[in-house]
Amino acid sequence: MKNLKDHIWLWGQTPGSHHHSGNTYLLPGVNRMTPEEGLDFFGISNVCRVKMQTDAGRSFVDEMGLPEKAKKLCLSLVGAGDLMDNDLEDILHIAKRDSRVCSAIMDDFISEKRMVLFPPEELKKLKARLHTDAERKVELWSVIYERDLCKPIETRAREFDLTTFWTWYGDNLAAQAENYARIREITGGGRMMLGVYMYDYGGRKPLSDEVMIRQLEFVREKFEAGEIEGMVLCSNCIADLGLHAVDVTREWIAAL
Repeated sequence: MKNLKDHIWLWGQTPGSHHHSGNTYLLPGVNRMTPEEGLDFFGISNVCRVKMQTDAGRSFVDEMGLPEKAKKLCLSLVGAGDLMDNDLEDILHIAKRDSRVCSAIMDDFISEKRMVLFPPEELKKLKARLHTDAERKVELWSVIYERDLCKPIETRAREFDLTTFWTWYGDNLAAQAENYARIREITGGGRMMLGVYMYDYGGRKPLSDEVMIRQLEFVREKFEAGEIEGMVLCSNCIADLGLHAVDVTREWIAAL
C-alpha cells in the first residue's frame, strides 16, 4: 500500500507573504520559515512553489529560489490573489533542465478577472503546451475552493489534469464530505488532491485540534480508498507562528 506521507505536498510561499498588506488574516507572530525549511519541519519532500503578490515579476530560480531538497516541484502558472502574470514560459524553461518539475498550478483559479483571461479554449492551449513543449509531460493543476461550488465552473474545472480542493472557511469543514462529493461531481471524477489549511483563513482565526484532526483523517480516508492522490499542506508561512494546529499536523504526519 502507498504511504500517504510520500504524497504530501507543501504549499511553499515566500516567508512573511501571508502577513503582507496589513495582516488581513490576523495571523500571530512573525514568519521566517522558508519552503526548504518547511519540508524539513514536516518531514515531507514535495513542494508547490507558488507566487504571492510580494513575488510579482520575480523569477522562480533567480529571485525566489527552488527548494533543493524537494523531490517533486509544482510551480504556479498563475499566482495568488490578483496576480495576472502568466509564468508559462518561465516554467517551461525550468522544466527542460529540472526533471523535478512535474506540474504547473493555477492558484485562486475562480475569480471574475481570471474567468475572462482563461476561458476553456485558453486552458486547452496552456495544457497542450505544458504537455509537449518541455519535451515531456508537465501537468496542469488547479486550485478550487468550497466557496466556488455554487458558481458555473464545470466546463473550466474539467480542463485540468488534477484539481486541488480546499476549504477556505473553517466553519465549512463541517460539510467537508458533502462539498467533496460535489467537487467530484463537478470535475467528473477527475484526479484530485485535497488542500489542507492549518489556520482558518476565511474566519481569520485558529482551527481547533478537533477540527484539524477531523480534516486530516478525512484525507487519510479518501487516500486509502484510492479516491485522491495525496494532500497539499498550507504552509511554511504559518508553520513557525506557534499555532497548535501545526503541532497536531506535524505529529499526525510523523505517525504515518
